[in-house]
Amino acid sequence: MRRIRWLVLICVVLLLVYAASPYVAFWRFTVAIRSGDTAALNAHVDFPAVRQSLKKQLVMWFSARATGHKRFNKLGPTLIDALVDAYATPDGLAALIANPSALKGLQPPVQIPTGKGIHWSKVRYAFFTSPRTFVVDREGIKLRFGFTGLRWRLNELDLGLAAPKR
Repeated sequence: MRRIRWLVLICVVLLLVYAASPYVAFWRFTVAIRSGDTAALNAHVDFPAVRQSLKKQLVMWFSARATGHKRFNKLGPTLIDALVDAYATPDGLAALIANPSALKGLQPPVQIPTGKGIHWSKVRYAFFTSPRTFVVDREGIKLRFGFTGLRWRLNELDLGLAAPKR
């Protein structure tokens, strides 16, 4: 009977640690952004996955608005690649989180002073969407963290780029 109690207690503690771990990972991510610590950001962000997610959203966003424009069909992919490469960096990520509408206006990332520009008090919610996915919504931009290996990493930015209304 005593072993069963210990086993249940250990399971409950492990479950609580797992439930709290994405919140701790998000907090560490915000600390890394505030301090401008590139090494810490590289540990907390899967930049190739973020880059892919941004490209997918921007291709859909611009192609829906540029139907019939021959110039966009030629320059669009190059322009999108250049924008995504500029924003899928530690500094660009901070600029994008501070001003998610910058990509809509085709603005290059603006340098944000360390610790300023991003008000984390504007986080609307943070919760699990599945056992291995955690979402933080900050003013319409959704930061999706995935549990890979034994840690949580930012692997997608949902900018909320909706399809155009016709």
